[in-house]
Amino acid sequence: MSAVDNLPLLLVLIIAAFSQFVFIEIGFRYGSTRKTGSVKAQMAQVRAIMGASLGLLAFMLAFSFSMAQQHFEERTRAYMMEVSAIDAAFRGADLIEDEARAEAQELLVNFAKLRVELAAAARATETETVIRMIRESERMHDQLWSIAETSMEDPSAGDRSGIFAQSILAMIDAHDARLQAALFNRISPVIWITLFLMSLLSMVVMGYQAGLTGARSHLATWTLALTFSVVMTLITDLDRPNMTLFHVNQELMVELENQMETDISQVPEMIPNES
Repeated sequence: MSAVDNLPLLLVLIIAAFSQFVFIEIGFRYGSTRKTGSVKAQMAQVRAIMGASLGLLAFMLAFSFSMAQQHFEERTRAYMMEVSAIDAAFRGADLIEDEARAEAQELLVNFAKLRVELAAAARATETETVIRMIRESERMHDQLWSIAETSMEDPSAGDRSGIFAQSILAMIDAHDARLQAALFNRISPVIWITLFLMSLLSMVVMGYQAGLTGARSHLATWTLALTFSVVMTLITDLDRPNMTLFHVNQELMVELENQMETDISQVPEMIPNES
């Protein structure tokens, strides 16, 4: 996780907006000192440069927003994969022997509960807790895979134990996909630096143009700068795993956990009815 991930979203907005306001003022003051007899000739050139820089900035913002949105969707897909894999593993556990089935299903319930708690810790930016829970998740994967290996060693199990083993592998793959989407699929720091510098330079040119004319509209200028700052803040929030304004709904995992607990509690009641 980068240093920006630990910053409150409001602070990110304030830093972006304040820096742009400052550079607008710098450009305005410098432009005010550059008034000469050839102001009209300068104005034509400065307006063309200002239009080009603002247009390029808008393009970069749209490009970055698209990347951040794609990363958010990848995190959502990985989450859905994991929910589906846990459900398949729980159902596949019914195909192995009773003792191993009970242990596996109990582990799966605890795993789903742990993933819900991990999501809450990530939103609260509790980095150490998140790392500990990730390691605990991987330890549970090892336990489940050990159960699958033991079940496959039983000659009487046939292909049934293989179905359970495949679902455990799917869980591990989904876990890796979630880590990949959350920690590594990020907007490059080079793009962030370029975007930030472009926004500041565009604000300088806009302030310089106003300084040449000797008049400016504070409302229009600051509204434009604030708009760019808000979009940059939204991109920041979409791209980082501990999102503030956006989040991956955990209701599916909670519902799956409740359903698995219900199924486990009903098993003792079902056995007498079948005999």
